[in-house]
Amino acid sequence: MCRRDGSGVKTNKPGTDSERGFSLLEVLITVAILGILVLLAAPIAGKMIRRSQTLAAYSSMRQALASARLQAVKRGVNVVVLFSVTPEKKIQVHTFQDRPNTEAPLTVPQQAAASNFQQDVFGDTTDEPTLGEVVLPTSVVVWKQGGTKHDTGAGIAFDEYNGNNALTNRVAFLATGGIAPPEDTATSGLPNSAGGRGIYVADFAGKNFFRVTVDSDVSGRLRVDKYQADAPAGYRASGWTWY
Repeated sequence: MCRRDGSGVKTNKPGTDSERGFSLLEVLITVAILGILVLLAAPIAGKMIRRSQTLAAYSSMRQALASARLQAVKRGVNVVVLFSVTPEKKIQVHTFQDRPNTEAPLTVPQQAAASNFQQDVFGDTTDEPTLGEVVLPTSVVVWKQGGTKHDTGAGIAFDEYNGNNALTNRVAFLATGGIAPPEDTATSGLPNSAGGRGIYVADFAGKNFFRVTVDSDVSGRLRVDKYQADAPAGYRASGWTWY
């Protein structure tokens, strides 16, 4: 603090105890206010982060499915999108071309493998190529509401093709733009408000649950639904509430 001595000259001397105490009180009040603001903002920030991560994840899945549908139409072949969970619990989206049975010439093994919804390798140029590979961050997981985290059996419900119940967790787009309907009607039937076929995901905290699905066999139209815990409708395409 600047003071004047007896000669009228300004000198710098420390403030009184009351002045120093008042400055400390101001600092403490400011820190307290900042702490309260941080506590109030934390839940909002957490919700915004979960929303951003979840939207990015289902956008990536939807883009992979849309691209597979486009490739199927463009190439005039079946294109399969296979979903899985890596050892690190990340969702992996793998897209490949499924050789059509009209392609010639084919060997007997190749004919047997044609349009079988699997990626076959024969060691020559007729191998079924990989068309895309996406791995999502661990902030979003396979998880159907009411089920178990990382459970692909319930969380990836596009199962059974050609009568083979070992062919699971895949969406098969046809050259027409539609899909080959999965045959396990118990878990992979048409999507409804309670369940049906779909790729079920949630944020890691299990606060927001989504379903990415194909709601029409003929058109291959994609849809994203959110489970609403506060409403009896279950999964729905609009009127979302974020938690």
